[in-house]
Amino acid sequence: MADLIESEHWFGDAEKHGRYRVDFILKDARLIIELDGHAYHSTKEQLERDAIRQRYLTRAGYSVIRFTGREINRDPAACVREVRETYKERMQRAPAKYRVLYIDYQFLIRQMSQAKRFYQDLYPDKNLQLPSLDLFITHAVGWLHEKSFITAFVFLPLEEEHYIKALDGKTTEYDKGEVRINIVTDDLYSSELGVHMESYAHLFDEFFLVADDPIYVLPLRSVLPAKLSDSVLGDQKFEFLSGGKLLRKGNDETAFVGTELAKVRWQNVWYPIGTAMGLHPYEL
Repeated sequence: MADLIESEHWFGDAEKHGRYRVDFILKDARLIIELDGHAYHSTKEQLERDAIRQRYLTRAGYSVIRFTGREINRDPAACVREVRETYKERMQRAPAKYRVLYIDYQFLIRQMSQAKRFYQDLYPDKNLQLPSLDLFITHAVGWLHEKSFITAFVFLPLEEEHYIKALDGKTTEYDKGEVRINIVTDDLYSSELGVHMESYAHLFDEFFLVADDPIYVLPLRSVLPAKLSDSVLGDQKFEFLSGGKLLRKGNDETAFVGTELAKVRWQNVWYPIGTAMGLHPYEL
C-alpha cells in the first residue's frame, strides 16, 4: 500500500468550503486515517475542532479511521492491519462511479403523509405505517435502478434534527450495495443543499435528488452535463439529461416543468414510499 497512501495531504477547497490537512489518505477507497496524539487532541477546544473536521470529511463522502496515540504505541502493526483490511473491504465494493443522493427532508415527510392517507383510503384493511428514513432510502435506490455504494445527504432544519439524528453516519446495506447516511442541518437548508451539491460536485459522478422545488433547478443543472444526450426506446427517439435522476412529484404537479430538469430521468416519489410501507408494486 506504500504507493497508494499519501501523507500530510491537504484536503478540500479553501475558496469554496474549507481546507484541512489530513494525516493519511487513500483516495481510491475514499479513506482517511487520522492519528490523535494526546498532546494535540485532549482539550475541549481541540476535541471540538476534531468533531467539526470529522463532519466536514464525512460530508465530502470519505470514511475516517482514527487511532489514539496509545493504540499506535501499544501495537502499530495492529493499526496497519486494520487500515489494510478496511481498504480491501472498501475496494471490493468500490463502484465504477461515485453516486450521491440528496434528500429534502421536509419535502419527503410531506409526501410520506400524503401517500399514507391515499394508500390507506385505497386499502382500508391494511395497517400502513410511515417508513423510517433509512428504510425509505433503500427502496428509493431500488426504484432509481441503482446499485453499489451511495452517499446520502439529508438536509433539514435544526429543530427537526432530533427525529433522525441517530442515523447520522449510519451505513445501511441493501441487496446490491450500501448507503451511507449523513445528516445536515441549516436554517436555510434548501439553499445549503444547493451549495453543498455544487461545492462537492468534483467528488461524485452521478447525482440523485429527492425533492421538487424550483430552488434546486440551478444547482442540479450546474453539476449535470452541459449537453443533452440522445436515447432510443423502440421507434421513439428522445433527449435526456444524463448524470442524474429524480424522485419527485408527477408530471401534472412537478415544479420542474418548463426547465431542463424535466429531461432528467425520474420516478414518482410515492413509489418507494409505498413499497417501504409494505405495498406490492402492483398495488401502487
